Amino acid sequence: MSEVLYRLWLWFWHLLPSNPILVRVVHGGSRRSRHMWLRAGYLGALLIVVLFSLISSMEGRSGSLSELAKGASQTFKFASMTQLALMCFLAPVFTAGAITQERDAQTFNILLSTPLTNAQIVFGSLMSRLYFVIVLLIAGLPIFLVTMVYGGVTTSQVLESFALSGSTAVLTGALAIFVAMIRVGTRGTIFSFYLLIGLYLLSIYLLGKWSVTWIEASPPNLSGAKMSWLTPLQPFLALEVALNMVYAPPYSRLGDHSGLIRYALAYPSTIYVVWTTALAFVLMLLSMLFVRRSILTGEATFFSKLFERFQRHPSEERTRPPRRVWANPVAWREAKTRSSGGGNILRWTMILGGLAASAILFIKHVGGSMSADEVRAWLAGLIIIQFAIALILATNTAATSMTKERESKTMDLLLSTPVTSKYILWGKLRGLVSMTLPLLLGPVCVLILFAWFSPVQAGSPPTVWIETGLELAGLTLVYTACACVIGLRVSLVSKKNVSAVMYSVGMMILLCGVSWILGKSLVDASRGEYGAFLAPLTPFTSIWYLVNPVKLYDTASEFAQRASAARAGAMIGTVAALCGYALVVWSIYRGLVRNFDMIVRKQSGT
Repeated sequence: MSEVLYRLWLWFWHLLPSNPILVRVVHGGSRRSRHMWLRAGYLGALLIVVLFSLISSMEGRSGSLSELAKGASQTFKFASMTQLALMCFLAPVFTAGAITQERDAQTFNILLSTPLTNAQIVFGSLMSRLYFVIVLLIAGLPIFLVTMVYGGVTTSQVLESFALSGSTAVLTGALAIFVAMIRVGTRGTIFSFYLLIGLYLLSIYLLGKWSVTWIEASPPNLSGAKMSWLTPLQPFLALEVALNMVYAPPYSRLGDHSGLIRYALAYPSTIYVVWTTALAFVLMLLSMLFVRRSILTGEATFFSKLFERFQRHPSEERTRPPRRVWANPVAWREAKTRSSGGGNILRWTMILGGLAASAILFIKHVGGSMSADEVRAWLAGLIIIQFAIALILATNTAATSMTKERESKTMDLLLSTPVTSKYILWGKLRGLVSMTLPLLLGPVCVLILFAWFSPVQAGSPPTVWIETGLELAGLTLVYTACACVIGLRVSLVSKKNVSAVMYSVGMMILLCGVSWILGKSLVDASRGEYGAFLAPLTPFTSIWYLVNPVKLYDTASEFAQRASAARAGAMIGTVAALCGYALVVWSIYRGLVRNFDMIVRKQSGT
């Protein structure tokens, strides 16, 4: 028996604690200044949120113990939400390139030739990246313990908050390793992961706020909201229950359901941690099956032989009709070739999915089953999801527009032609925007449809104003151009696709998140026509408040009386935002043209 236990312990020791991949990455990464600054930035962001929340919550209150407890509770809520959001972002940053970086450096095949087993490669790659994430999570613990000094925050809430963040980091890390194992290439790996995580979190959260998904047995909070059936499946919804922002139904009031469902609804945080950890372990087991399968690319397998039997084998040479190239071939190549294949399937899936969801909303609204306020809220949320995906797609594609030329050895060929740097960069920018344009036209057409054909009640404004579609058409276009030019700049100065995608997508997510927080705060503080003027200045506030301008006023009657002023303020703000963002795009573009030759020579080492 002792021999068996010794072998099990030796196997576990070689799997994780002494795993060569884990030791190499942790030992080397701990010495890098980039990781030090990242840790400092993470702790600094948490500290700023805590201090800002403490100052704002204590302003205008007395120094009584109850007031201090309320302020500490509010601070803990903001800090927990910030921590969970950072974990959702930092985990893919560390783990998405775990395997793809080995492939880029041409060391993955060397890694496969070592005596390391599949389990050691998979778990070593995962834990070596998650080590830094878990260390960041533990480093922020003293900041959270400070909020417990005045009361209002319990130990169980702190533990639940850290458990939700940790399990989310483990699941995103396992998913990143799994996607990296089964996908060939790096650009698709990083982008697919970011897209999947962002789409899942946003869509489930919005569905959880829909009253149709609420549980009747759940007690309502002060605003009348109840817990959703989807709470055990989404970390932010589960965190709201842990923070007592939404109340879970008591176990005794769920007698109509089975035991597992009753427990999941009564204790959503526990169930979320359990199923995410179990799914991460399953993904790791599945990833082991694909470790050495990638080196068999090109060799005949059972499935490839089976599919080959049903493929057509024409006796004559295949031909294709000639394609009409634009006046700028660089723009044509960027727009057509980057949207082909999987990218084209993704685009059409998004377009058709958005149109189908909008059609359902339109039918329900015309049929009278949804009010105008509900339609505006759902329509704004749907457009935000579509635009967020389009923005990530544009940023991801722009981030690889120059690095792919460098990695495919076509940069020298492009520079040997008579085209100038201005011609190349303008073609890249125009092609990237043209590629994303079909994704932006769908929401515009939907808004125009609602403006023309939605039923209008007497004495109330229409569901959507007719100019809203035109305003958002210009705003989303200039926002996308700004994202493309930022991704183009990162791609120009980066050497690898992985680093370019991570930096550009991470920068875009950070900018959008900060602009949403600041923009929404300014709009909510201004309200009325002044808020309508400020809303177009940031991407997601423009969509939310232009489609749903009722939120700018306290009551619907006040909105109906001052609707003309809000429309004028929105139009003026839209023009100001278009001019400002166009100036930003032009300035970055001119800087790229001016420094193009110097950057290219520096990258080539000449």
